[in-house]
Amino acid sequence: MPGFKNLAGKKFGRLTVIERAEDIRQASGRKRVAWICRCDCGEIHVAQADSLKSGGTKSCGCLKAENNRAKWGKHNGSKDRLYGVWTDIKKRCYNPKYKQYKDYGGRGIQVCDEWLRDYSAFRDFALKHGYDPDAKFGECTIDRIDVNGNYCPENCRFIDMKAQRNNQRRSVKNE
Repeated sequence: MPGFKNLAGKKFGRLTVIERAEDIRQASGRKRVAWICRCDCGEIHVAQADSLKSGGTKSCGCLKAENNRAKWGKHNGSKDRLYGVWTDIKKRCYNPKYKQYKDYGGRGIQVCDEWLRDYSAFRDFALKHGYDPDAKFGECTIDRIDVNGNYCPENCRFIDMKAQRNNQRRSVKNE
């Protein structure tokens, strides 16, 4: 077929082109030249020629997975206990259906921009400021120093439940 460059034998990132694949038809109906490639990890991958040449496709997907594991760990931290702490903080402040919303978001308490959409920023703060991933339940909880203040680095610390109870706001019932 005239107009396409033979890429067989060429290397693009981790992919080595083996042979031409059947053209890929896009939703618009346009056909794209495709190649069957072998990744350095051993997987076979079909990639569009323009994506190979532009550097948009560098592997079968293993490179992205490796980079994510290096950055986030095997499961992006979503199975860590601290990840649950982070999601609960956001629920308390932004989900009106959450049982404790009235005591947090309902009173105007918010999560700082630095933590709101970036678990890694929250995790880094926690690990540098007293969070112990091996602590028993109740021995290492997040606490807002000013109970009327937001969740932010300047106002948070990790303490045990006894110390946290001493820092609660007092309701009319308790006085």
